Amino acid sequence: MESFGRLLRAARESKNIDIETAANETVISKTYLQALEQERIDLFPSETYLMGFLKNYAEYLEVDVGHITSLYRAKKIQEAPTPPSLLQRTAPRFVKPLIISLISLAVIGIGIALWFIFFNKEEVTDETTVVSDQVTSGRYTLTDQPLTKRVYKGDIIAVPTKEGDIDLIVGQTLNELQLITPAGTQTLELSEERELDIDGQGGAEIIIYLSDISRTDDSRGAEVRVLLKDESAVVSAKTDMESIPAADQVANQRYTIHEDNRAYPFTLNITVRAACMLRYRIDSKDPIEDYYAAGDLVTIQASNGIRLWVSNINAIKIQVQAGLRHYDLEIGKAGQVVAEDIKWIRDNDGTFRLVVIGLD
Repeated sequence: MESFGRLLRAARESKNIDIETAANETVISKTYLQALEQERIDLFPSETYLMGFLKNYAEYLEVDVGHITSLYRAKKIQEAPTPPSLLQRTAPRFVKPLIISLISLAVIGIGIALWFIFFNKEEVTDETTVVSDQVTSGRYTLTDQPLTKRVYKGDIIAVPTKEGDIDLIVGQTLNELQLITPAGTQTLELSEERELDIDGQGGAEIIIYLSDISRTDDSRGAEVRVLLKDESAVVSAKTDMESIPAADQVANQRYTIHEDNRAYPFTLNITVRAACMLRYRIDSKDPIEDYYAAGDLVTIQASNGIRLWVSNINAIKIQVQAGLRHYDLEIGKAGQVVAEDIKWIRDNDGTFRLVVIGLD
């Protein structure tokens, strides 16, 4: 069987790229690149990391990503242990009586069926078949936070506007994503990011990025990230003033980003420069974790604070928008794993500061 590791190594060597250069240009550790080429799956902390690095490395070497991931999955299936139940060949002692019972039941069943056919003929409609083929579609409403979701044919993405919601219907998830909108059917290809005019009135209402879609199986759906271009179309949450901690109660304050006489929702605009794992928690909500590739855009808005984890801080660029001001945020060194809080605190004089707080 063809080896995805040998294929990656051959592609790198054919381009006369050494492993150190590849590590620097992909911002992926040399250890992980060597592990991919040697097919050392056990060296990766999780399946998500492995798949992310594998796709990014294949794109860097201009190798077909779909073919590489197929080879990886084939290897994984091949190496999976055979379930013990499949190796047992000895039939239990109750098998023979069971077979006799099943044959008896089958004969009785055939007799009942014949009785229905000849003595109880009724018209059979297609209604049962139609109902059984129905699939429940999902409906997802955009908020002031980006929507990252795997969608399937028939799903609906509701986009809030000042005139009311506009429904986008997922029409196709094979090789390309088709969205049925009031302005017509719009199509996206893999790794494409576009601003869409969905009502045909001019001007884009949403930004959508297609990060994953199958070329052969439409049942796998499509992974998308969708965000409103104009966040004023929805009502943003207000800052909870009572939950803002006093400055003298907060340890490990790194530096102040912004200072004002009041606190209000703020936004992080993150540009992904290289493959990385990003995890964040907005206010007191559940954490969100995902793998991001170069070129991805992540917009996070919080009322009080954001807790941020990133596997390689050099892989992302962060800009903070607070009020009418924008600040470039530097919270770590290249290659560093970072865990930080970005939140409002209150000084004794009543001033509010948006600060970076280090986590142990």
